[in-house]
Amino acid sequence: MPGAGRAEVYFIAAMMILIIILSVAAVVIFFKTYKKEMREKEDRLAKKQAQTKTDQN
Repeated sequence: MPGAGRAEVYFIAAMMILIIILSVAAVVIFFKTYKKEMREKEDRLAKKQAQTKTDQN
């Protein structure tokens, strides 16, 4: 079939672009989740320290 080589290159390029988009999306979601968990961890630690101070007084 004429043009089959070109179609194959287009298909591979499209799959590579799709993989890159999905990888970037996964990394963005990971970092958002990581930041959220670190913020929650700091909040728990601050709350625990405040409670310890209150208990000591």
